[in-house]
Amino acid sequence: MDALRPDEVDVPFDPLDVVEHVLTAENLPFDRNNDGDLAFALAGDWKDYELWFAWRPEGDCLQVSCALDLRAKKSRRAAAYELVSLVNQRNWLGHFEVMSEDGEIVYRHSLALPLGERPTLAQAATMIDAAVQAADRFYPAFDFLVRGAKRPQDALDACMFETVGSA
Repeated sequence: MDALRPDEVDVPFDPLDVVEHVLTAENLPFDRNNDGDLAFALAGDWKDYELWFAWRPEGDCLQVSCALDLRAKKSRRAAAYELVSLVNQRNWLGHFEVMSEDGEIVYRHSLALPLGERPTLAQAATMIDAAVQAADRFYPAFDFLVRGAKRPQDALDACMFETVGSA
């Protein structure tokens, strides 16, 4: 009987193992749910965000999602869709969505991993950073909008200024 060489062995591949490694290195607690998704929380500038990673083998992509814990009421959905459109024009990585079932505002970003490629630790960490940075940058605009205090453009304008100097 011939022994199999390492490159001939079909080892199960789970990109979420790489994400687990990143979270473990940062001492961040996480959970795997029954669907296999990996969930964790991370402190942002405005609040603690709930994030989760999912491996989508049918699309060969690793996806991160970040819930802002803001929901647009049905009466504010059209305005929320308009704000998402305005925000996504300014967002380089990933995108925001308004979930149709309950109006929850969520950030999502995917990394294509064709032909069994594995994500690097740096790629997984960058996905986490991009999610939290986008959430922090645009949280005030979504918050202004769902509380009914601002129209979409006004909500965006209120959070898109640059501060100069320090107090």
